[in-house]
Amino acid sequence: MGTTSLRAKLQPLQEQLALASRGWTLAVCSANAQVAVVATLVLEQPLISTSASELLAQLGGPVERLLVIADDSRADGGADQLMEQLRRHPAIGCCRFLIYLPRSISDSRLEHIWQCAPEGLLSLESGGNGSGLRALISLLEGEHCLDSRFSTRLRLRFSTADALPGDCRLHQLSAAEQALIVDLARGRSSREIAALRQMRCDSMRRLLSALYRKVGVRDQRALVAWGLQQGLLRPHDLSAQLR
Repeated sequence: MGTTSLRAKLQPLQEQLALASRGWTLAVCSANAQVAVVATLVLEQPLISTSASELLAQLGGPVERLLVIADDSRADGGADQLMEQLRRHPAIGCCRFLIYLPRSISDSRLEHIWQCAPEGLLSLESGGNGSGLRALISLLEGEHCLDSRFSTRLRLRFSTADALPGDCRLHQLSAAEQALIVDLARGRSSREIAALRQMRCDSMRRLLSALYRKVGVRDQRALVAWGLQQGLLRPHDLSAQLR
């Protein structure tokens, strides 16, 4: 596909991204030139840094909503350390992460980063087809994304370790339904989630009721417990009141 055709294909996604990113601070924290170049091509005036300290210096003051694109090869630490440091920072409100990883990453490292609960995981080799743009839009709209190559490896790994019971109901849930369970586990109310998704509160109640029936539970706490059992949720996802 030529450059002109590629730009024409990606333009609708870039316009959608521009709308979804209103009110967000977008940042790139990576020493990988490929990640930085791709991000600057698709984002409008992102903050560019190679370390967590550099990024914090660029922020300057309080930030209500921050989306960070990063990888796992910075000199001052990996993706896990970056996520922990920024999430603990008192000047940052909502912080979401899209982490790029090489396909060659070891299973143990992939599992560890996934356990740190990034909102998005993509392979470095997946660029060029709009996957990065679609992932960013999903994260900005409150959803999650996981590269199919990584999800397959994680499921095989957990299946081997008997950490996932393999309940077929997990596969029947849409990405939006799975993201809803994660948001509930992290302490967001149904009203807050409805506002984030630009839904009416009664529509959110109907969605939750349908989700309870689909999964086979009666309430939110049981839904979160089911998500933990299935491996959809990790201990890091749970808010203090649900622990």
